[in-house]
Amino acid sequence: MFQKGYRIYCRIEEIIVGACLTTIVGLTFLNAVLRFLDHPIITSDDISLLLFSWAALLGADVALRYSRLVGMDILMSKLPAKWQKLFQIIVYIIIIGALLLFMWSGFAMANKNWKRAFNSLPISYGWVTLSFPVSCCLMILTAILKGAKVARRFKDDSYNVRKDNPDIVGEEFTGLDPDGSAGEIAGRTETP
Repeated sequence: MFQKGYRIYCRIEEIIVGACLTTIVGLTFLNAVLRFLDHPIITSDDISLLLFSWAALLGADVALRYSRLVGMDILMSKLPAKWQKLFQIIVYIIIIGALLLFMWSGFAMANKNWKRAFNSLPISYGWVTLSFPVSCCLMILTAILKGAKVARRFKDDSYNVRKDNPDIVGEEFTGLDPDGSAGEIAGRTETP
């Protein structure tokens, strides 16, 4: 039940990020054309700012989920599998600790900016700053799930953390196992 709900949440988050980026590009292009015709969209900069803050920070959660953030693969690949798993867990703990600090200060920053208004929109600028702590909360969830997956498989010598850093991107690499097994993913068998 949780896995199905989590997959739906992941898909919705990806759709939101894609919709925000598509809207930013379309709005910027339309505004450039309308500026040429001396009828610019006054609110386009503020709308783009709002959408970009959410797209960038929710996109960071998507990147973390698919293990597409910066990594030290050159060093990690030379270590034994158990050490790789240990360091992966340590990294997730550090990420969670940093995100908790960012989340705490981000909510304080959003609270301070709540009375501030956009130049051309009738909404609070706090919606821009709120994207940071909300995304931190979501990244904490992702890091917990990915760290727990590595911890569950710590004694399983057939599991390798490199399986969570795939060359392809798909739902099966979101940090959850579809059936709890490490072998068959997306119709093919992977070797450690």
